[in-house]
Amino acid sequence: MRTRTSAQSNARRRWTGVVGIAAAACIVATGLTFGASPGQAVDADLPTWDDVQKAKQDVNATDAKITEIEALLVQVAKEVETTKQASITAGNALAQAEDDLLAANERVEALETKASESAEEAEAASREAASLVSQMYRSGGVDRNMELFLESDASTADQLLERLAVMSKASERNSKVADDATRARNNAETLGQQAESASAERERLQQEAAERKEIATVAAAAAVEKQTTQEEQQATLEAQLEALKDKSAETVEGYEERVRQEAEEERQRQEAARKAAEEAARKAAEEAANNNNGGGGGGGGGGGTVSPPTGGGGWGYPLAWNSVNEEFGGARNHGGLDFDGAMWTPIYAVAAGRVTACYEFSNYGNAVDIQHADGSMTRYAHQPYGGIIVSCGQWVEKGQQIGHIGSTGWSTGPHLHFETWPNSWSRVDPRGFMAARGVYF
Repeated sequence: MRTRTSAQSNARRRWTGVVGIAAAACIVATGLTFGASPGQAVDADLPTWDDVQKAKQDVNATDAKITEIEALLVQVAKEVETTKQASITAGNALAQAEDDLLAANERVEALETKASESAEEAEAASREAASLVSQMYRSGGVDRNMELFLESDASTADQLLERLAVMSKASERNSKVADDATRARNNAETLGQQAESASAERERLQQEAAERKEIATVAAAAAVEKQTTQEEQQATLEAQLEALKDKSAETVEGYEERVRQEAEEERQRQEAARKAAEEAARKAAEEAANNNNGGGGGGGGGGGTVSPPTGGGGWGYPLAWNSVNEEFGGARNHGGLDFDGAMWTPIYAVAAGRVTACYEFSNYGNAVDIQHADGSMTRYAHQPYGGIIVSCGQWVEKGQQIGHIGSTGWSTGPHLHFETWPNSWSRVDPRGFMAARGVYF
């Protein structure tokens, strides 16, 4: 696993609420509650800076206020953790709904395949039976055998016995073929009924997954505000506690001024680190694009961002270059393609569409889902905290930047996990999906 930089930590603090989309999904979908609202629970007893200033004038009051604030910090920390755990639970519920839907689709496809095979077997057996009857008819049948019997000389008697023997064997064979055809047709009918039932279950799970995603998306906005409020309370209490313990500043104003200066210095350091990371990613993207086997990709120039190759028609590439390090499928049933890339490398929408997910859930980490006009969906996972730059419900165009390469979720290093869903219940190999749209990896 990679170590998070200070810039990423700061970005995570600013973006924490987006994670909470999944949190509220859990609250609505499973009935979980936080109890009292974390913001309301603490606000009623939150000390003011005037309280802190008064407490600083008396040692006993200072000690009492320190004890009070330390207790409030414990309470806020618990509430923050409750919000985060609800987010994790909801994210897992959303991922589980997708897994159930994928499994249901596999069952439907397996049953439909078996039903088709049985129907073909029944059809083949019927054709064989018809062929045997036709052969019996062409050999003369019963009427011709009776004529031979009535003629009844030695030679015709031999012919009769031979033909009767052939007819007997053909009849036995025809009977078996008929039985096989009936069995295969019954199997096909039964499997067809099972496939219809499984298809209905798939539709139910499809609706459930869609509802979970919608709930998660709506809840995220609420979680952003909720967790931001909690963290602001936490920061205020910590600052008040430090002000009470600070012996160098006699007034709150003097302490606050020093804190403001330190915060500004830290902000500048983090901003410089972020810009350095983005510039390094830009240069890496530009170099990779120039060496991309003729794959295209425009140069950003003048410190700009490297653009992705244009692709064919309304579809393009998610990165400025294509360096796949893990394929779809395989021993661990990998659900997409993994592309190499440095942290904070820009990610682009491969086609125009509506953003239907823009938050952290399960093993995907921070992910963006885009629903396209043809009903398909693309997913861009493992983005860093603070790396997603689009919002849920937003319309994006082909080639528009939607985020950055990161290493959240089940990831051991920076990369883009890219998935393609031709519909809402199945994933397919992105190579074939994109190739059909004029984009080749």
